[in-house]
Amino acid sequence: MRWPHLVSIAGLITLAACNSAKKPSDTNFTTAINEYLTKHGEACTVIGRQFPIDLPRSEQNEQYGIGPKLAALEQAGLVQATETTAVVHGMLDPLRGSGPAQPVKRYELTESGRKYFHQIPGTFGQTDGFCYGRKSVDAIVKWTEPAKVGVSSQSEVTYTYKLVDSAPWAQSPEVQQAFADIRTTVNGVSRTTEVAGLQLTSKGWEVPGQ
Repeated sequence: MRWPHLVSIAGLITLAACNSAKKPSDTNFTTAINEYLTKHGEACTVIGRQFPIDLPRSEQNEQYGIGPKLAALEQAGLVQATETTAVVHGMLDPLRGSGPAQPVKRYELTESGRKYFHQIPGTFGQTDGFCYGRKSVDAIVKWTEPAKVGVSSQSEVTYTYKLVDSAPWAQSPEVQQAFADIRTTVNGVSRTTEVAGLQLTSKGWEVPGQ
């Protein structure tokens, strides 16, 4: 005969939990941002070319650029190189035509490299890159008081992040020397801040568009 009373208590508990999730707090903001980062927080470096990549001798000996990057990735076991000859196409080919075949070092993905090579968002649309970890909230630095924007409340949250599920090859000194972005992300995560715009929904706070 106590069922109505028990149902009432359960309803109050559910309502309290729902109201708690809607409060602006470090805990709720951390949960919301981490839910977003689980889907969109991969840390990746863009190569800018499609594999296989044919590298002529002029690029192999460069101090900067793609040559040192591919050499570091080869040491890390993500690509393998073979000596061959090929016609290397350039941006001016439509104007002056393709040049003759020349000696090149051809880089191709290894089985290990394919596990880390993904399609990722780029400046001009989707591109390809090596992903080496995922971002996760380390600490909430500050947030703005929720303000009504349209029909919902929004807050701008500044946070620092840490790298989780980090790939071992990203710790390689050769890789970090060749890829400044990897070096900065892996070694400077505790000092790196990002900003997320959060929106209050019927279920609580979330990053729009996930």
